[in-house]
Amino acid sequence: MNKKLYLRSLAAQGWYNFTEGLVYMLVTRPTPENLIYERKLKYGTDHLQYINTYCKKGTENQKKPLFIYIHGGGWLSGITEMRNRYIAQWAEKGYFTASVSYSYAPQKTFPEPVQDCFSAIDFIAEKADQWNLDLSNVILAGESAGGYFISHVASAAADFTLYGEKGLTFESRDKIKIRALVSLSGGYNFTRLTDETKAQSTFPDVKIMCKSFFGMELSQLKEWLNSEDGKLASPKITEGFPPMYMAWATRDKLKYETFDMVNDLREYNIPYRLFKVDDISAQHAWTVVPIFKKSRECFEDAFSFCEKYITR
Repeated sequence: MNKKLYLRSLAAQGWYNFTEGLVYMLVTRPTPENLIYERKLKYGTDHLQYINTYCKKGTENQKKPLFIYIHGGGWLSGITEMRNRYIAQWAEKGYFTASVSYSYAPQKTFPEPVQDCFSAIDFIAEKADQWNLDLSNVILAGESAGGYFISHVASAAADFTLYGEKGLTFESRDKIKIRALVSLSGGYNFTRLTDETKAQSTFPDVKIMCKSFFGMELSQLKEWLNSEDGKLASPKITEGFPPMYMAWATRDKLKYETFDMVNDLREYNIPYRLFKVDDISAQHAWTVVPIFKKSRECFEDAFSFCEKYITR
């Protein structure tokens, strides 16, 4: 990555983390009294390589389905704890929840953040006995770039061949059963995101996000995405990919990624459900903040969708 791109990426990262920090101060609430919250359990040596967990009190000795959340932030930012109120809702429904923090660009570029997600899940799987986790009932969720990461996890669990060839590891992929994905305003495919003929390419700052994540200028990135080495850049939808719940917002340019993902899922007859946000909260990924009516409706709808695939 050249120095100019690196500095521009740092500036974008600083701005997005600043604005997220303001939102975090507005929406954060104390841990609900019926939940046990553990913070910053390290799965690696980097300061961003940790998970936070919620467990409903009284269920510590009961086998629980697992809900894993991977945050968004344009691949170059994100405050994991800002999603706590959303994640806590799943814990109150009886899931053991783990939210994943990972290294982001420009300090770490693809595929390192993807490997972080694999490593975090390996760490969680190692704790299955201690936390009484039912690894045969796993839900993955995320918003924005988190939708990209959970799709990579699901893709790798379905077929790890290409990932292994590129030197990535995911030791728990055969130990977990991903029952469904929940993606809120997700972005998935870098070929589409960097294609100026596609509406999603007009999402604010998407170009600096893409360039930062891969450490390449746009012309070089487009060429690389079409090469053999670039095959792994975006998750592959194949047979064995889990059912998917997707929320999209009418005033979000990234909604077109959801529409294109629907076409990908249909090609392999993979079940999906869409949730349309068209009220005051119809902005990018606002469904992760449960202060809005539509956000709460989306959560309940996503929960009912996932419950169809969970085996109790």
